[in-house]
Amino acid sequence: MRLPTAKYEVHMRKFFYKFGFFIGTHPRKCIGFLLLITAVSCLGFLRFHQINNARVTFTAHDSPSHTEGAMFFEFLRQNGTLHMIEVLFQASDNGSLLRPAYRHQLLGISKEIVQNLTVTTNGKPQTYGDMCEPYCEKNDAFFAMMDIFETNSTDSFELTYPTTEILGHQMLLANNIYGVKTRAEDRQILSFTSVILRFYLTSSTLQPMLDFEDEVVKLVYDSGKYHLIAGQVASDNLVAKEVRRLGTETAPWLSVALAILCAFLVVCSLRYRRSESKPLEACLGALIPVLSGLTTVGMVSATGLAFQSIIVSTLFLVIAIGIDDVFIILAAWHRSDKNLDIPERLALTVQDAGCSMTVTTITNLVSFGNGVLSTTPVLQTFAIYSSVASVVCYIYQLVIFPAIIAITAPKEYKELDKMEEEKTWEFIGHLSVWSERMWHKLAAIIETNWMRFLTISILLGYWYLSVYGIFTMETDLTIQKMADPNSRIVKFKRAGDQILKEMQSVAILVKNPGDLRNPTGLQNLQNLIKDFESAKFSYGKESTICWLDSYLDFLAFYEDSEEDFEDSGNSTKIRKPVNFTYTDLPNFLNAESHFKPMIRYSEKDCEQNSPKCLESFIFTTGFTTVVKYNEMYPVVQDWRRIAANYPQLEVYPYTERSNFVDQTVDMVDNIWNTVISEVICMGLTFLLFVPDLNSICSAVFALFSVNFGVFGFLSLWGVGMDPVSTASLLMSIGFSVDISAHISYHYYQVDQPTARQKLEHVFTHIGWPTLQGGLSTMIAMSPIVIAPSYLGLVFLKTVVLVCTFGLIHGLIVLPVFLSFFDEVIGSCRRKSLKITDSTTSFTHNLPTTINIKDLGYYEKDEKF
Repeated sequence: MRLPTAKYEVHMRKFFYKFGFFIGTHPRKCIGFLLLITAVSCLGFLRFHQINNARVTFTAHDSPSHTEGAMFFEFLRQNGTLHMIEVLFQASDNGSLLRPAYRHQLLGISKEIVQNLTVTTNGKPQTYGDMCEPYCEKNDAFFAMMDIFETNSTDSFELTYPTTEILGHQMLLANNIYGVKTRAEDRQILSFTSVILRFYLTSSTLQPMLDFEDEVVKLVYDSGKYHLIAGQVASDNLVAKEVRRLGTETAPWLSVALAILCAFLVVCSLRYRRSESKPLEACLGALIPVLSGLTTVGMVSATGLAFQSIIVSTLFLVIAIGIDDVFIILAAWHRSDKNLDIPERLALTVQDAGCSMTVTTITNLVSFGNGVLSTTPVLQTFAIYSSVASVVCYIYQLVIFPAIIAITAPKEYKELDKMEEEKTWEFIGHLSVWSERMWHKLAAIIETNWMRFLTISILLGYWYLSVYGIFTMETDLTIQKMADPNSRIVKFKRAGDQILKEMQSVAILVKNPGDLRNPTGLQNLQNLIKDFESAKFSYGKESTICWLDSYLDFLAFYEDSEEDFEDSGNSTKIRKPVNFTYTDLPNFLNAESHFKPMIRYSEKDCEQNSPKCLESFIFTTGFTTVVKYNEMYPVVQDWRRIAANYPQLEVYPYTERSNFVDQTVDMVDNIWNTVISEVICMGLTFLLFVPDLNSICSAVFALFSVNFGVFGFLSLWGVGMDPVSTASLLMSIGFSVDISAHISYHYYQVDQPTARQKLEHVFTHIGWPTLQGGLSTMIAMSPIVIAPSYLGLVFLKTVVLVCTFGLIHGLIVLPVFLSFFDEVIGSCRRKSLKITDSTTSFTHNLPTTINIKDLGYYEKDEKF
């Protein structure tokens, strides 16, 4: 049933006819113009830069963790830029690090990092001590413990776990040592297997800190000085380096994909008549996506948008789209009348191929355009690059490839005009006859009732597996998925995830402590700390590092406000209420200097005992067991619930994993919103360009079914729900639309009386190019297997699934529904015609006097 929007499709065909005629008349000018655009666009590479910070780019702009992180790092950045390096030490044989030889080397490498490593900035040497203020004492508990063990002073000091008291200072060791074995009766440390040291660096510029990080990496991995110690290093910068390296190493495989596709194109361009074969044109057509990719990256870089490693997959995408268009244009050229002049023949070619390419490009644009609205930076960037690439590739293929054909066509015409016997490829002739016969058989089979029943039965099983896959899909993103599985950073994260199950710390920032001289305000703050110490999976009070209790003890000591009370024969020390004052806070911090980095205060206001003395502070407490981001979500939610209960204090809980935890929350809703909105948008697009209700309903159904299957089977294939799989889903929607759009559009265009004849025409004209396009897309992504990574493999799996399911739906499922609904609509029309005919026949037998206007009006001579 044709819809009123059919008029737009008529205008579009007229436009492409004129456009094609212009290209056929001025092919060289058209090519030169687009080459000029590419040259100008390449100037954008002057602004080319990359960003691969997974913590920032993989988390939505509006996620709470961005606010929490911003507040936290704003607090920590006292002396400029902040950079943290984590170093993990284990024994080379995975045994205890307290064995004398191992302990000695552990202390040696740790002290060399802190005391001896030097970097030179502007001719000035700098050590860790020059860049660590005010966080130089961050690992003091570990060094104090190691000095005691190294000097065999354990008889004088009882080193207990998770906290210990050294020279009157309570120190938390659980932040540094892991795999701890203790004596049951008194929790004294007997051994430990792992150590994590965290080095916080601050500087006015980032480069000195990155240089220091490089020195740490060289010492730990490459120096060979401490052979008994297996060390590993991690930081946000090292993660970004690894992600960038993976993208850089994957990019060269584009040339391999291009070479394979050129060979495939050459084979597919061969025709029975050799004069009609176009291997040279096909190879040149394969190079057009390269121009498109250069133009795209140049254009987007010119805007200042950073390149990310995930964009490499967009370049593979451009090649796949471009090759698909080559097949469509070549098929349209070969279908056109060979007796026409070149400009007119090219006009008909562009008219035929242009309409089909426009439909698929607009659907791709709608698909990726949806991603542009995403709040996740990496998805937004991927969508912007992919959207621009789709449009640029469409324009370049629609102009340059027909222009190439126009330039080389005279040679084809010259060969056809020769009188001698024409050279042919016999095997291609046999193949053509066989393929046409197969397409006719497929059309005949599709129209049978048993095929319809079989298709629906298989679809039900396919949907069942898809639903199962969707409901069992895990939501998680780790660095292991973004880098080479054998890279150093992945090994660190893998080991760290196991170690940190024992205990991790959450930092809680209190931006507005209020007036603690007021007992109610002080009690409120103490309740906040207790709530965090009893939150889900909390390690408990013993893991808390906070200045408040120590300061109250400090005040109580000088007020002499502690007394011993007897209770049931047991002597217990109870702290009486202390008169909180700010005046002693500076003296306390000078005595307990390890608390200084955790407090922001004004000495001037402290002297006046003003609440403005204490501007803000952080405290930390431990949590245990949960490590994976999806497991941590309930914990993070519990922290945020506690923070929300104290709005007047402006509380912000934060861990380094919070950003990734938030991804697990947004991802499910984002994916389903994307799928539903894109299916609706695709339907509206089809409404404009394929104005036939049967074709629209069938194509949208096939689109939803394909993506439903891709999503479910990706889960069954081991792909979790994360920004990478979401980006691949955007791509799958675009690809699946291409196949459905080609079939639906050509089915709508065919003017044949029966559904079978329509299918035969569609299959023989567009079936083989569609099949070629699907195969070429899979070939384009195949080099990723040679250099596998999670990112690359997700896109490869997506392409394999979407092409497989897309081709099955496009060549079988969609035709089944198109032919079925066509028959139903035809049957309804025939019934309607029969009713109309019978009504008309009946009214012919009625007397003319039935018309009310004839009553009383007749000629006297008229006989009844």
